[in-house]
Amino acid sequence: MTLLPMVTSKTFAHKLDSLQRRAWLPPVLLLLALSSVFIFGAERRGYFYREGGHNAMSAKNLLIVENLSPDHRFLTFIGQTLDAEGKTIYEPYSRFPIGSYALIKPAILPFGDDLSAKIYAAQMLMLLFFPAAAVLAYLSLYRITSSRWIALTAALLAFSSAYCLYWNDAISSEAIVDVFGALLVFHGMVIFEQEGRFRQLLLKTCLALLLGWHVYAMLLPFIALGLMRELIKTRSGVSTHHSALCQLKHATLSLLRSRYMALGVAALLFGVSLLTFNFTNEYFALNRETPFTEIPSFMSMMSRAGDGLDLRDNKGSFAWPVFMRLQFYRIGMMATPYIFSTPFEEGLDVIMPLLFVILGIAAFIASLVGLMFVRRHKILLASLTLSGFCWALPIRYNTAIWVHGHEALLYIGVTLTLFSLVLLCLRRWSGERLIAALSVAAALVFVLSALRMSQLDHPDKRVEELQKAVVADLEVIRSMTDKTQVIEINTPLKFHGWSKFSPLYLSGKILVSARETALSARMPDFMVTSVFVDGFAQLTPQNREIFLYEWDDYQRRLDKVIEENEPLIRSVFDAHLVGDALMYSKDDCNEDDISEKFFLALYPVDESDLPAESRQHGFDNLDFHFEDRIIRRGHRCIAMNQIPEYNIARIKTGQFIQLPDGSFQHLWEDEVHLTQ
Repeated sequence: MTLLPMVTSKTFAHKLDSLQRRAWLPPVLLLLALSSVFIFGAERRGYFYREGGHNAMSAKNLLIVENLSPDHRFLTFIGQTLDAEGKTIYEPYSRFPIGSYALIKPAILPFGDDLSAKIYAAQMLMLLFFPAAAVLAYLSLYRITSSRWIALTAALLAFSSAYCLYWNDAISSEAIVDVFGALLVFHGMVIFEQEGRFRQLLLKTCLALLLGWHVYAMLLPFIALGLMRELIKTRSGVSTHHSALCQLKHATLSLLRSRYMALGVAALLFGVSLLTFNFTNEYFALNRETPFTEIPSFMSMMSRAGDGLDLRDNKGSFAWPVFMRLQFYRIGMMATPYIFSTPFEEGLDVIMPLLFVILGIAAFIASLVGLMFVRRHKILLASLTLSGFCWALPIRYNTAIWVHGHEALLYIGVTLTLFSLVLLCLRRWSGERLIAALSVAAALVFVLSALRMSQLDHPDKRVEELQKAVVADLEVIRSMTDKTQVIEINTPLKFHGWSKFSPLYLSGKILVSARETALSARMPDFMVTSVFVDGFAQLTPQNREIFLYEWDDYQRRLDKVIEENEPLIRSVFDAHLVGDALMYSKDDCNEDDISEKFFLALYPVDESDLPAESRQHGFDNLDFHFEDRIIRRGHRCIAMNQIPEYNIARIKTGQFIQLPDGSFQHLWEDEVHLTQ
């Protein structure tokens, strides 16, 4: 009886050793674990489902892809509008290389005007870069550590963080695509160091630069450390009997002939050529009249260096102590699998729990100290570790912004190095068997982290249905305006945390606001609004949230309503009740008339009709800015505001300003009783 546990233990150990020797097992386990992001992300269809920066980034970049065509010389832009003479004015957005946009374009082309399918296709394409980046990390670490199990475990743990799983399908060249590019170059660096294959490193560098700029953060420490190593070798090989000038000449020639120098020059020239393409496109798009220093891409570059920013108002986030605390917080979060970290919400950077800041500092220091005990590939691991800071520090005024959470992804190098060094120590103490067992645990940790993140991706059912309804409405409007060029957008299409989706759903059109219409000689063909008015010639009666009207007809009917209906309120602005909307109007208005915020309080007949958050006040607060509701400018200012369907007893409205002491002053106010 006492021999049975010993026999079982030996049998298990023998089977484990047998599995360890199977070279195919680690990559299969890696791919199985990574496939969970597709399994748990299968419901991501038809709309942008993550609030804030994720939505904004995805919508903006998909809009750029939609607009990308030879008709515009492949200019990357996010909008077209009109000037006072009726000429088309582009709004370029050429901050990044064209490669990622050109890659997404073929993926969405087969879906025609089906915007829901296009969003899903683009998300799935981005999601493919996530396992591809993890596989590159695995292949590189296997070459460095000579252990498939260490490479597997380190890659899975590093890619299971909240940041990685949250940003893995953002439609952007700034998120997981950039990580893929950086790790592609790192893989080329590893092969170059081990086998001397320089051309493959050059090719991978150029391919990665087509996708994003973070490649330079990986190359900078690699080239600098490589040149330092060659300089040391050169100095040790020169006789001390030579003069100092001779030694300097020899060292300079050696550095100029170095492949590290050739790599740096090639990467710089290729990057400059990509920027030249962007700048040239913008210059011609802006009618060759804009000075170089006012080209949008140049101004964007300068703003990342702090130019034009009011550093006094943002001194907290830009101050070095706060900035470094944020970076170490991001490293701490990157070093913690999501299943073990705090519930992730975009904006958590503001809180920066001290625990993760300390963990980030410890992880970074441990990685640097661990490099001292590594015999081979110190330059590679040092480049991997330092790459995040080589990006964050030069553009501090960009990475200091807490909503730019995707910037944390470039600290993947710290976590890959940290986990690899820890696992190497464990193998030295306890052998490969423990690492193989840990790899299974790492796969489980990754899958559970991906599952937990998927549970964050389900918005409120009402919000989800609203988003789908808006998507469906805009797709109908897009098909109905197929031959139309100019459309006026006078409604904020607020959409799960971001209000600028209309340019995406109506991409290819010249979209103008009511203000731009008033200043332009070219009037729109149609108008898109969220305000439904009974009796107007609505062109999309089946729509539920967004409506299309013929512009000329809508303006005529507005004038007719004002002429035929007595206003409910006669004041600085007259107020008319038109169907389910309250219309504000003023003749001969100017900018000062609409610059201050309007207040609108609705007192219902039955207070139970009020939303829960408004019942304590006894009225529904629908304050608004005129610019958000504007229908027409010119000789007459008109704005429409949709009101609830419940019975209203009293309406109180006006304009107000907030005084320096925090109190409010009413510029004008009036009210009307609808029931006695």
